[in-house]
Amino acid sequence: MGRELRTLLDLYKESEEALAPAAPVMRERVSGSRSAVGIVLDERAVALRARVAGVLALWARLVVDERGGTGPRAAEHGLGALVLFLRRQLPWLAGHPAGVDFDEELTELLAALGRLFGPGRVRRFPLGPCPRPGCAETMYGVMSAGADQAPGHVSCPAGHALPPRQWLLVAGRMREAV
Repeated sequence: MGRELRTLLDLYKESEEALAPAAPVMRERVSGSRSAVGIVLDERAVALRARVAGVLALWARLVVDERGGTGPRAAEHGLGALVLFLRRQLPWLAGHPAGVDFDEELTELLAALGRLFGPGRVRRFPLGPCPRPGCAETMYGVMSAGADQAPGHVSCPAGHALPPRQWLLVAGRMREAV
């Protein structure tokens, strides 16, 4: 259960990127035009993150209620504090009559987070030579199949990833490939 809690925390942190849909394909800006859309959030990601925090907070409350003492304040310390607290309580939770339920709920949350990320079908397309000096590999963009957005990841087989802020270096090649 300790490994599952750690994985749950890692996936929760990664799900922060799933809150906002990927940016649309780069477009030419028309002078004077503005988009007044505001912040758009992925409701599935928001709901799932709330569910993860809520479930872990309920289990922490059970521990505090039955064992006494104080637990972490999720609002002040975040999900990391809840996970750390529950990891310390694993021997007690494993012996508790509801320990099996705890394990099942962790498994369900991990599966739900896995569905949020995919794996889904992806499309990989070449973008030309890796810009890293001395690397002879080809950069590839990776995106969900059927999507007409910017790729979710740009890297070469040698492991050199191009962060989104540098995607303009290969933007023309991306537009042609997409």
